[in-house]
Amino acid sequence: MNDTRKYYIGIHPDVLEPVSLEHSSFGALWYEEKDQRYIVGYGFGASQIEILTEFSTSSALITCTDLQIIHQIYQSIRNKQQEQDWSAHRRFPLLTFLREPWKSMSPGWYILRSRKAFPLHLSIVQRTNYAVWLEHTAVCEDEAELAACIAKAEQIHHLHIKSMDTLGGIIHE
Repeated sequence: MNDTRKYYIGIHPDVLEPVSLEHSSFGALWYEEKDQRYIVGYGFGASQIEILTEFSTSSALITCTDLQIIHQIYQSIRNKQQEQDWSAHRRFPLLTFLREPWKSMSPGWYILRSRKAFPLHLSIVQRTNYAVWLEHTAVCEDEAELAACIAKAEQIHHLHIKSMDTLGGIIHE
């Protein structure tokens, strides 16, 4: 690390970890320069935070206890992850459309939930005649975020979502 910089480390005790969808501690290491915050590293849970503290052995390290600042850092990281998730557009492996459950599904748009309870992972999938595409993904913490993602997909792809099936997926045919 550059010795002229002041590095900050902070831990928030309870935020949503977007992969496991569990609440966990969050730690971040950053420095500030010209009124801009530069995040050097971050992690979730005790083991990842321990790695951050081992990496940050500089004498210019300041512990930040302001949970609002740490939450702002967490939120900026989550916002960037959400942008990346939304532009996830990927094709499933080539012959996926020939395997169940996709084989028996009609071409169309499918909005799939990882589970019924929040938080959840949301996937917007398009099944064409010869391919299955993951168009968008999102982490939804509540009903409002779920509705916003669906509305955004409807607007972008000119869809009209008709119904929700019992498995938690929304189907547009």
